[in-house]
Amino acid sequence: MKKSLTALLVLILMAVLCACAGAEDAGKTDLFDLWDYGGESMTWVASVVPVNEGTVMTSPAVLPENTEHLAVSDGKNFWEVQAVLQDDDGLLAMVFYDSTETPERCEPWTLLKLGTSADVEDCVVRSGDAFGSRVNRGVQYAQEIMRERRFEVLSLTGPAALGSPVLTTDGQLAGIVVAEWAEGDNQVLAVTPEEIIYTWYRVSSLLKNLPDWQDMPAGMDVTIQQNQVTFDWTEDMKLPETAEGESLYLVVVDTGNDFFRYNLVNPGQNSLSLLLTPGRFYFAGFVASAGAPEEFPETYATFSVPAAKPLTEYGFHPLVTAIAEAPEGGLQENEAPVPVTEVTEELLRSGRAYFYSSSAYEVTEDVTNQTLVITLTAPDGVCYSHNTGWSYLKECMAEDTWYLSLKEIGLTEGLEQKNYPEGIYRVAYYVNGYLADTFEFELK
Repeated sequence: MKKSLTALLVLILMAVLCACAGAEDAGKTDLFDLWDYGGESMTWVASVVPVNEGTVMTSPAVLPENTEHLAVSDGKNFWEVQAVLQDDDGLLAMVFYDSTETPERCEPWTLLKLGTSADVEDCVVRSGDAFGSRVNRGVQYAQEIMRERRFEVLSLTGPAALGSPVLTTDGQLAGIVVAEWAEGDNQVLAVTPEEIIYTWYRVSSLLKNLPDWQDMPAGMDVTIQQNQVTFDWTEDMKLPETAEGESLYLVVVDTGNDFFRYNLVNPGQNSLSLLLTPGRFYFAGFVASAGAPEEFPETYATFSVPAAKPLTEYGFHPLVTAIAEAPEGGLQENEAPVPVTEVTEELLRSGRAYFYSSSAYEVTEDVTNQTLVITLTAPDGVCYSHNTGWSYLKECMAEDTWYLSLKEIGLTEGLEQKNYPEGIYRVAYYVNGYLADTFEFELK
C-alpha cells in the first residue's frame, strides 16, 4: 500500500543515512539499501541491487513479512517503496519506487551480456551491512547446476549477504546471490544473468495493466491481514456518481490479469473484505456502471499482498496435491477422480479435470470457518482463483482428501477464451493465507 512518510520519519531517516560509514563515498555504481520505517525506529533491512531507474532486486529471504513501510536509499536520497513483487519461484524480488523528483546519484549495474563468459577468478561478490560498509568477496571457483532454473554454486573468500550482486572486473552484473549452499563454508547459490532477465520479464508483466502510480484516494483505507484485504471508506469520500440504471462497484485488479474483479457496493455501505492471492500486486477503486465494469477506476489505491509462508498449523503436511481425472461418464457415488502425472489440454477442455488434495494434520476437535483460496497461474502470468471455506476435521485428520471440478469453480474459464497458452502452469492452494501446497504442470 502506498503511503506518505511523515516529516519526522524523513528527518530520522536522513540522520541515519548521513551516519552510514562510507555512504557519501559511493562510486558511480554501488549497492542501495532497504530500510523499514514501520516501527518506533528505522531498521536496516538489506543491501539491494539497482537494476534500473526506480527498481532494485534482492532475495525475498531478506524481506520482512510486512513490506508496507519500506524505503530505498542510495546513501544520500531515499524513496518510498511502491511495490514489492516476487518471481514465481520466490528466488528474486523486485522492489519498485519513484525517483523522478529526486534523481538517483548512482547508476545501476549493466547486466552481463548473454552468451558472454567471465573468468571466475576475476569476479567478486559485493556485500553490504547496516553500517553502510561495503566489502568485496573473491570467487574461488564456480559450478553451474540446474534445478529447474539455472544457478551457479560459488565458493567465496568470506561470507556474503543474500541478495548480493556477483560482479565482473568491469562492473557488469553477472548474478545475484539467492541462497546459502549447505555443502561448505562461504558457499552460495547465485542466479545467472539469464535468470535475472527471466525474473525481470515475468515480474514486469504483472505491471502491464497499471496506468500510473497514485496516492491513496482521500477517505479510503486498505488493511491487509495475511491475504484478507479490507477496504474502508468514509461517508464523505468522493465516489463516482451513478446515473439512472447504474450501480456502484469496487473494482479490484490483479495487475497480471486481463479481467476485473468487481463487487457491488450497496447504498450506505462503507466496508468490504476480500480474500486475494498472496504474492500479487493490486489496485482498487470505485466505478459506476450499468453492468459489469469494463473501465479502470479514475482514482485507485495500489497495494501488494505479501507472499505466503508455508502452512504449519496443527502439524499440517500435504500428502498428494495434483490434477485428477474423472471417468467419461462422470463420478459415481463414493468415487474419487484419479490423480494424473501428465496434464493435457484435452483433459482441461473435457470438464473432467479436478483439483485434488490429500493432507494430514492433528486436531483435538474440529476447527471450522477457515478460508481456502485455490489459484491457477498461466504461463502468461494471469492468475485465476477460487475462494471457499476450509475445516480441520478430527475424523479426517489422518488423510483428508477432497477435490473440486476445475470447470465448476471457474479456474479454466479464462483459459478457454485464450485457447490454453503453452508453457508452465502453477497450481497452489492457501489456508488462512498460508501456502498449503503447490505444483506445476506443462502444456506443450
